[in-house]
Amino acid sequence: MKQTEKVGIIYDDYFLEHKPFYSHPENPNRLIAIVETLKKYGLWDRLKKIDIDDVEYAEVEELLHKVHSEDHIKMVESLKGHYGNIDADTYYSPETSSVAFRAAQASVKAVEEVMKGRTERVFVLARPPGHHATFSEAMGFCFFNNAAVSAEKAKSMGAERVLIVDFDVHHGNGTQEIFWKRDDVLYFSSHRYPFYPGTGRFDEIGEGKGKGYTVNLPLPRGLSDGEYAKLYEEVLVPVIEKFSPDIVIVSAGFDAHYNDPLADMKLTEEGFSYLAHLIMTSAQKSKGFVFLLEGGYNLEGTAESVKEVILTMMEAKTPIRSDTVMNIDSILYEAKKHLKIWLE
Repeated sequence: MKQTEKVGIIYDDYFLEHKPFYSHPENPNRLIAIVETLKKYGLWDRLKKIDIDDVEYAEVEELLHKVHSEDHIKMVESLKGHYGNIDADTYYSPETSSVAFRAAQASVKAVEEVMKGRTERVFVLARPPGHHATFSEAMGFCFFNNAAVSAEKAKSMGAERVLIVDFDVHHGNGTQEIFWKRDDVLYFSSHRYPFYPGTGRFDEIGEGKGKGYTVNLPLPRGLSDGEYAKLYEEVLVPVIEKFSPDIVIVSAGFDAHYNDPLADMKLTEEGFSYLAHLIMTSAQKSKGFVFLLEGGYNLEGTAESVKEVILTMMEAKTPIRSDTVMNIDSILYEAKKHLKIWLE
């Protein structure tokens, strides 16, 4: 049996074909900058390249139907060949529907690699992002929810407990909605609040069987590496230890970077890599990790952050933990009040 390879990457030039027809932060240059940076630092050739062409169209369709309505899927398919806008934020171009499908296909392949023991850690460099896509609506630059598709793929391969960790600066309202009443998929999100899309309060914890399986950390603007580190250590780590996930899917958005134009957070490249390190060391008993690119709109900041996260995935470096600068006692108090199932 072939030994498990440590770190793989999924990328396809076709992901560049989702193109804005006016100035827009979510554009192909995001991926171009990341790939160029990985090559510049000699990392590209050290990563296992994972091909996605053997993932059947029918399988992706079936998984999409588990997380999206038939009407939504047909709506996205109807965009083919056209330019336009879903809303003020979300453009589409002639290839968008096919590119979004390809991104979902990449997410499926990444999970397959991990669940079959072929690759322990996979980073999916795909776009458009996905975590704002709800069961029935495209929004916030997103069309299909790649994290949700990944979770369903993991479930179909025998995973009993799937953890989704979302450190994008925006709350993943779509992912939360899709798994709101489920206890087999736990959704954890740290995000600026109040902020787009307006969801993600402490008291949004799921309902029915899913009560307690949505974990939100709404954060004020301006938090930096040390605050994020402490919050993840005191909230996410106990959740991981109690939930004991079979696989971890990371909605890896890099728009909490200090140079990002869409938010006002202060995370550095080192800060993102520490979060990745913490997630992976806390869930060592899982089969592995799938990182899915979400947001991040400062080209250099995003590319350098992805590079640092991949170095951490490769165990080529251990990130340094920063000290806290701001007082976050009130955040921890609220978290512990609403998350007693995990934090007592």
